[in-house]
Amino acid sequence: MAYKKGQAAMEYLMTYGWAILIVLAIMGILVYLVRPQQVESCSVATPFQCQANQYVVNKVGADTIVRVNILNLGSVVYTINATACPSDGTMHALNPAVQISPGSTKEVTFNCTGSKSALQSPTAGKDYFQDTMMMQYYASGAESFAKSTPIEIVVRYS
Repeated sequence: MAYKKGQAAMEYLMTYGWAILIVLAIMGILVYLVRPQQVESCSVATPFQCQANQYVVNKVGADTIVRVNILNLGSVVYTINATACPSDGTMHALNPAVQISPGSTKEVTFNCTGSKSALQSPTAGKDYFQDTMMMQYYASGAESFAKSTPIEIVVRYS
């Protein structure tokens, strides 16, 4: 009698065990096939803000160029005089420097050819660029007090 109870329990576990295993396998396959798409984003510390959906990355010859529209949320004029990409600490002077008045937006260009995300032959609309860039700026009249801020960006090649 005990043998029949044990056999019934084993058959119960085997039946439901296989069913659970099959459900987990199907879920794994679905997650693999229906991966969520990466979302484009740009973030920078105050007093600046990336303008939503106003940033692009393009291949120009051998160079990878990232252009970002930056909004000045501060109450003074800021001058962006240098950029770095990747953020290896080597700032490259902007000539001419970009001046942004309070409440206005200006385009800032980054040369990201040395970035780990810079692809040789990206597929436009499919491949993504993701890196942390640096921007050096100072308030109007305070050139000797320059500050740096990182810009984290994820953008699709166009």
